[in-house]
Amino acid sequence: MRSREQVEEKFDIIEHLAKEFARFVNRVQNGKVDMLGAFLIESEWENYIGDSKEVLQSLELAGFIIMPKEPTEKMVQAADASLSSGLMGERGAQNYIKHVFGSMVDEWLNSYDTNLVLDIFSMAIARASDPKARSSATGENSSYQRFRKQAQDVVLGIQKNGSIIAPDEATTDMIAKGVAETAENKTQASEQSGGNSDYIASIYENMVKARNAK
Repeated sequence: MRSREQVEEKFDIIEHLAKEFARFVNRVQNGKVDMLGAFLIESEWENYIGDSKEVLQSLELAGFIIMPKEPTEKMVQAADASLSSGLMGERGAQNYIKHVFGSMVDEWLNSYDTNLVLDIFSMAIARASDPKARSSATGENSSYQRFRKQAQDVVLGIQKNGSIIAPDEATTDMIAKGVAETAENKTQASEQSGGNSDYIASIYENMVKARNAK
């Protein structure tokens, strides 16, 4: 008997966030075990699509994006379309791009201040939990800090699904790490281009733009 082919579902950040809001508002402790909780999440998450889009917009305004931690094929191809036709070849170019990108992402994850990101999510959960806050002039809830733990859970949930919250442009430390990675994995081709900080920054920028490409 043939086993059914496993179809990998693409992570939908808007749906994920909306379900998180539905979980928190309905105080569901564990959506996978609690059948009533799972029903509440599945029956109500679409009500929070607006909240999901708002939090993504807030992140973008603050200079953050959500993207895969492991770059997709489209992201790798977009990094530098001409690299694979050079001395590295296609496989060498892919390995080089993944090494550089991975080192930049690790540098970011190990050093960035999470407070602003957690504030954005805490405020979004507070608004979703309080209809009055949605309709107020500022849309803010002064007690949003009490949702800090829930905000941390949201960030962890994003990471568990293979995505990260990252800057829309590479930071100085990320670029320095990318340059250092090039030095450690030096080839004749990367020696000519990869050690340049502007080039490393462009690799990251191109991959960010291609993060949602199908």
